Amino acid sequence: MSATLATRPDHAQAGMQAADLFRQGMRRLAGACTIITSVAPGQGREGWTGMTATAVASVTADPARLLVCVNRSTWAHGIISQSRVLGVNVLGDDSLAMATRFAGGVKPEEKFNEGSWITTTSGAPLLANALVSFDCLVSECVEASTHDIFICDVLGVLLREPGGDPLIYFDGAFLTERNCQ
Repeated sequence: MSATLATRPDHAQAGMQAADLFRQGMRRLAGACTIITSVAPGQGREGWTGMTATAVASVTADPARLLVCVNRSTWAHGIISQSRVLGVNVLGDDSLAMATRFAGGVKPEEKFNEGSWITTTSGAPLLANALVSFDCLVSECVEASTHDIFICDVLGVLLREPGGDPLIYFDGAFLTERNCQ
């Protein structure tokens, strides 16, 4: 067994090595796969956008709040920033194809051509067969380097019954119970 420890760099080359080590380390932090969705202001289905993400966390239960981290360079970020609405769709292990689709597997205008999508209070699309979907309004936005952290008030929760097993992202791959055995 070996280990590599990177400390804060003193110059640019060391910084690149530390950043690479950080990325490699974060690949080993397993995360639930989600599809983050939104809708352009004043538009219906034609204004829908979405992306696969793992940077989602609970903030508080009362009031119900989530945080979602989104890279400012993504198309979805611009729509979320304008509309201030988003959906968080937590994927089950039966949604591998959907995760790949929203991770860049198809053209943006074709992403929503598959799956059963519904809208509720915010207008953001929610995936009907997700393990759970959260309908949200962005209440705060915190800048963090290349990303923004959207802190969201949860307007509604759609639970799939019965639940199911999660789709996990780990070490650069989507994992299900089936492909872990």
